[in-house]
Amino acid sequence: MPPERRRARIRGPAEAGGSFALLRNWLARVWHYIAIFYIIGLWVVWAFGVRNGYSGLLRFCIITILVVILARLVSIVALGAFERIFRINADFPRRYPGLDQRASRYYLPLRRILSGTIGVLTFLALLQAWGLDVLAWFHNGETGGRLLSALITIAIAAAAGVVVWEGANAAIDRRLELLGRSGRAARLRTLLPLLRTALLVVIAIVIGLTALSELAVNITPLLAGAGIVGVAIGFGSQTLVHDVITGMFMLLENEIQVGDFVTAAGFSGTVENLSIRTIRLRAADGSVNIIPFSTVTTINNTSRGIGNATISVTIPYDEDIDRVDVTLKEIVGEMRKDPAFDRMIRSDLELWGLDKVSASGVTIVGQIECTDAGRWPVQREFNRRMRERFQAQGIAIASS
Repeated sequence: MPPERRRARIRGPAEAGGSFALLRNWLARVWHYIAIFYIIGLWVVWAFGVRNGYSGLLRFCIITILVVILARLVSIVALGAFERIFRINADFPRRYPGLDQRASRYYLPLRRILSGTIGVLTFLALLQAWGLDVLAWFHNGETGGRLLSALITIAIAAAAGVVVWEGANAAIDRRLELLGRSGRAARLRTLLPLLRTALLVVIAIVIGLTALSELAVNITPLLAGAGIVGVAIGFGSQTLVHDVITGMFMLLENEIQVGDFVTAAGFSGTVENLSIRTIRLRAADGSVNIIPFSTVTTINNTSRGIGNATISVTIPYDEDIDRVDVTLKEIVGEMRKDPAFDRMIRSDLELWGLDKVSASGVTIVGQIECTDAGRWPVQREFNRRMRERFQAQGIAIASS
């Protein structure tokens, strides 16, 4: 009978499903390897005249096939259960944003670890079935037992670390979703890189020390050496320590957040990123300025709720100051009725009076209290409308 026909007979029907059908399909793919191995074994027994070789070879093949089939069934059941565990409920992504993306990162590595574990256990079971006392390797005090205990402890520590890491990230993401775009959410996003880095370092250190301890490595000298190295680095890198300490206090005191427009160390721009050591500002021309916290002595933050639009206009001596004041207030009143600017303006025009008297004329100053995002749009629109209104009413502006 041709091999293809034998393979077709072993393989299950196309519409069949379940574990038995999967097992038949697997046997259809590997049966010829089993047959070749058995034929070679028969030739060896015949060629070397092995006593009771045929019965022993038959028993060896039957036990091997049974172990392999059992391992295959266990693999099918285990991988099926694994698939069901990682099948995310449709309601979960709404309650826990990003859960499906985080789960997908661990799906393939965990599946490979599970398949590898089943493969190793299958190999050990075959050795035990072939007459090698594998179980004796794992008795208390034996190398295999100590190695297995160490691997289990390291795996538990790594699993606990992953649970803590993902649990913390899920809690932070859910908290950010609840806070929306409030100031507390902006502060949490600013502190997020620092919190995640600190948590990752702590988890990595704990897992690393646990692994070294389980592998019979004395970690006491390692900890002492790390302390000495840390002190040496602290003395030799005072600027770095200054950066870190200053940055921690600035972040904890909420003096600056991602998205704020600030001036620090002589540079102005929008805060794009805050690490524990530096500020990254995006300037208006698109350039990026990296500023260490140690160089920052003062911060001018224009993104804290209020931004005043400054009004300053110089008129000739012969102009009626009261008429100019009324005109300026009318302009602001009209802007407050404009839907494009009503949310940006917090109060009416506040005129402070004559600020300067010069040969060219007198200068009237005041301010419009705006939101931090509305300061410049309101001031530019006010200047445009003031020019048009002055032209319409014949009010002159003095030349400087």
